[in-house]
Formats: sequence, structure tokens, C-alpha cells
Amino acid sequence: MSNKTLVLALGNPLRGDDGAGAAIIETLEKLDLPENIVLMDGGTPGLETVLLMQGYTRVIVIDAAEMQLPPGTWRQFTPDMVRLQSRDMYLRGTLHYAGLAEALALGEAMGLLPSEIIIFGIQPQEVGWEIGLTPPVQAAIPAVSMAITEVLHGENTCC
Repeated sequence: MSNKTLVLALGNPLRGDDGAGAAIIETLEKLDLPENIVLMDGGTPGLETVLLMQGYTRVIVIDAAEMQLPPGTWRQFTPDMVRLQSRDMYLRGTLHYAGLAEALALGEAMGLLPSEIIIFGIQPQEVGWEIGLTPPVQAAIPAVSMAITEVLHGENTCC
């Protein structure tokens, strides 16, 4: 297995704040990152997410996440935290947690997951059919991008 890190954005930029991950990838593309970092806008792949993770030792996933928090609030999660939240029938879940949680479970069962996965969730305000981020989510992009950069440089560990 290579020593590469994948930064994977999930979501749909045509659905308002669901495009937060893509906006962060655009921000990270402007930075001088080490050669072993791969930036990818993965769209909304569902179970195929596990296939996108193959061949990497570390994956950082960025996604809009319904966390019952003020819009623009963001958190770091581990895969175990995502799995627990996806099982709670009283939580509304996140926009992609069901698919992401299922993909992680499938990848784990098949032995395909990278050794380290960190998930960044950003609370959306609007996820209708509208291009562009709302002001609170747009305002969170620099902070989340900086936190991801710190993880990439080993200055921040998850959770």
C-alpha cells in the first residue's frame, strides 16, 4: 500500500451547502501540499465511497452533516462516531452519513479501509437545488481548510 493521503469531498455543489466539501477542495488546491496528498471531489458516490479509498493509508472525508448545530459549525469525527450516529433512529442523520456509514461498514467487512480515516462534517443551512454556499457555511471554509491542513502536516490529531 502506498503512503498516500486522500482528501475526499462528498456532496453536490448544485445543492447549496451540500457543496461545502467541493469548496474546501478548491481552497486546498491553492495551497502547496506535499506530493503524497491527493485531493478529490467524490460527488455523491454512496457505497462506492469505499472504492475511492482503496490504495491510501489515510483518508480525510469532508461532508455536509446534519448535526443539529448552528449552520457553519463543523466537527471532526472518527468512523466509529459516524457508525454510532447512523444507528440512532431519532437523529435526522447527516446528508451522507447513511451512505458513508454503510460504505465504511462494507469496507471494514471486506478489509478495504485505510488504516486512518478522519471525517470533517459541516452543518448546512440550506440544501435545496441552489448553487452556492450560504454565508455561515462559506465563512466556515477557511477554518475547516486550516484544520485539514494541520492534519495533513501532523499538527492535529482527530477527536
